[in-house]
Amino acid sequence: MFKNYIKTAWRNLLKGKVFNGLNILGLAVAIASSALLLLTVHFQFSYDKFHKNIDNIYQLYFSTNREGVVEKTGSMPVPVTPAIKAEYPEIKNISRLEGGVTTVAYGDKELEESINFVDQDFFKIFTIPVAAGSKTPLVSQNELVITKYVAKALFNNADPVGKMVRMKFGEGYKSFIVSSVIEDFPENSSINADGFIRFENTPGYQQNLKVWDNRNHSVFLSLTDNADPAVFESKLGKFVKAHFKEDLNNLKRDGAKPVANGDLMSLNLASFKDNHFNTEVGGVEGYAVNKTSIIGLLVIAIFILIIACINFINLAVARSFTRAREVGVRKTLGAGKWDLLSQFWTETIMVCLIALAIGIALASVILPYFNANFKSTIKLGMLFHPAQLLTLIGLFLLITVIAGFYPALLMMRYKTVQVLKGSVSTAKPGKVRNILLVVQFSIATLLTICTLITRQQINYVRNKPLGFNKSEVLSIPIDHGLNGAQALQLFRNQVAGEKQIVGVTGAYRNLGLGNDGSTFTSITGFNYKGHEIRSHIYSVSYDYLKTLDIKLLDGREFSKDFASDSNAVLVNQKMASLLQVNKPVGTMVPYDDKHPKKVIGVFADYNFRSLHDKIEPLTLVMDKEFPINYVFVRVRPNSLSASYDFIKEKWHQTFPNADFNASWLEQNTEKQYRNEQRLANIFNSASIIAIFISCIGLLAMSVMVILQRTKEIGIRKVLGASVSRIVLLVSSEFITLVIVAAIIAMPIAWWLMDQWLQNFAYRVSIQWWVFALATLLAVIIAALTISVQAIRAAIANPVKSIKSE
Repeated sequence: MFKNYIKTAWRNLLKGKVFNGLNILGLAVAIASSALLLLTVHFQFSYDKFHKNIDNIYQLYFSTNREGVVEKTGSMPVPVTPAIKAEYPEIKNISRLEGGVTTVAYGDKELEESINFVDQDFFKIFTIPVAAGSKTPLVSQNELVITKYVAKALFNNADPVGKMVRMKFGEGYKSFIVSSVIEDFPENSSINADGFIRFENTPGYQQNLKVWDNRNHSVFLSLTDNADPAVFESKLGKFVKAHFKEDLNNLKRDGAKPVANGDLMSLNLASFKDNHFNTEVGGVEGYAVNKTSIIGLLVIAIFILIIACINFINLAVARSFTRAREVGVRKTLGAGKWDLLSQFWTETIMVCLIALAIGIALASVILPYFNANFKSTIKLGMLFHPAQLLTLIGLFLLITVIAGFYPALLMMRYKTVQVLKGSVSTAKPGKVRNILLVVQFSIATLLTICTLITRQQINYVRNKPLGFNKSEVLSIPIDHGLNGAQALQLFRNQVAGEKQIVGVTGAYRNLGLGNDGSTFTSITGFNYKGHEIRSHIYSVSYDYLKTLDIKLLDGREFSKDFASDSNAVLVNQKMASLLQVNKPVGTMVPYDDKHPKKVIGVFADYNFRSLHDKIEPLTLVMDKEFPINYVFVRVRPNSLSASYDFIKEKWHQTFPNADFNASWLEQNTEKQYRNEQRLANIFNSASIIAIFISCIGLLAMSVMVILQRTKEIGIRKVLGASVSRIVLLVSSEFITLVIVAAIIAMPIAWWLMDQWLQNFAYRVSIQWWVFALATLLAVIIAALTISVQAIRAAIANPVKSIKSE
């Protein structure tokens, strides 16, 4: 019997090539796109799950409420770790973590590697397999732990354990012994460094052990087996009151509000299992992913599958009218409900299997483009891991049940006598069909509106003036093997007098995200006239404002002609307003509460961070404690490409062994919105797929309606109805449903995008024409899809139509 079902199903599939081809195509596209999205979601949620003790790993963070908004930061002072470990026996292991990049040398080889400063407990907290060497690394301060990748790059096939390497710190090198080689970190790891050394090796460690107001690293810990995290967290209030009295007094003086536990400042625990999505605290080294955007991918994948299932049902229902007599004859010959259900379900499973095979093949073809466009690292082999395979099988069974049950049930309900008489084709379109169409186009319109608004916002942030010249300024990261200040001066001398060079300067930090991917910020606070002032602080070289074309409003900028400028500062308008003086220039500010510095100039506010954040107080200094990490070169706008090549040539002439990893500031600022760009691309792709699949279903329904109304159309033509009138008659019902779908989608899309736009301090307003345009696009696409079949029916010979009925 089952063999007969398969044979009959195969014949029916071949008989209805067009319908089944459309069905398979729509389902295959949905499977391919949703599989890639679901794999991306799974990969993001798999971050750090390989740590065996992940449920007992926590990150420390501070909470304060300065202006009605709770601020959370995972940056800690150096003395917190030894003090809290000594005071609380509930702590089993604790480690500081600070990231850095330095030159690692062995023999004549020199590599730029990311090195993390950690405590010995680090390898007890996190599951990091040791491939060679000591299983208890970092016992002594001169030990170095490296990954297999670095071991291969430095030592080739030689055993690295016990070898002495040199690492650059400041102006000189320090020797370390390779004690252990660890496995390379998996791609789904938040921790991803090339090497580890003891935290005591951080510059100025001994001095910082006494400083409680300099926060520059993360702290992770695990608790003893009998410790309750909530109880332990409640005990930390005593620690804060004992060690942060000055911070608490300043918060009280400035009118700060209590946080959740009733204190003005609290020390809390953040579970490491949520670290990858912890955007409030920042995760490891300040990197975290917005969980909402990942859930958005999951929702889009589900939407696409829903549309595909609806499309499958619509196509099956459309075909059911052409197979009504077949059902009637089967019933006459004694076929029961289970026989009919088994037959149609067999066909459904065959269609789904073919679509699944094509979908996976299609996914493998587009995977490289998907990874490139969405900056993903998924592999199709992930589908065949046990968890994903079970999910895939479950989704397959669900789709076959959903997509196969309703059409089969509909055809089983045909009355045998009416079917054999041919009266089933006069049945009126059902409510279910209309609901399915509305759901399809609601989702498609929703995705279209989201696409239009995200594109608007991205174009806005790209084109908004930022207050500095981003199109003509080149940012060059200084190789870590070079002294920043010396390198800047050498390059200044190299390009001095060149006509195409407008200005050259240097800075501690970049603007936007350069090719080196580095981004960081520094904030300082000091008491001034009875209140606390907090300001971002950037160390720069002279000619900074000139080179970046930032407007100077009062005073002067740093100059090589004034040796005293090392004790001076420049402030932006926002910072100047906090000083509460009529003439900020000449004012002395207690920099670091200890070293007063003179304000020599006020410059216009500019967006030194992304447009997610409002412009905040900014202070520019010339401080030797902050090295020059970037050289900025402003060129004339007439030939940017030639200027880039010229600067690259001069750079290599000046530093033959250094990399030239330059980028225009315009590129840097755009990279700040990579997540938004990826989201826009996903919305764009998803809306195209949703509309494409919906149109296949709409085409099927238009065929179904025309088959039902063939006789009516023929009679109308005989009575003088024009082709346009008949096309309008057939199309009007569907167009009405598409408009209803758009009306349903509008408020949902408005709410979703309004929530998304709240992530930007500077954002577009949602305009009415976006909804009108999305609705118009849906109507036009639907009308074009329907009109193909409607016109064919309208121009057909009415005599044949009437005879066929």
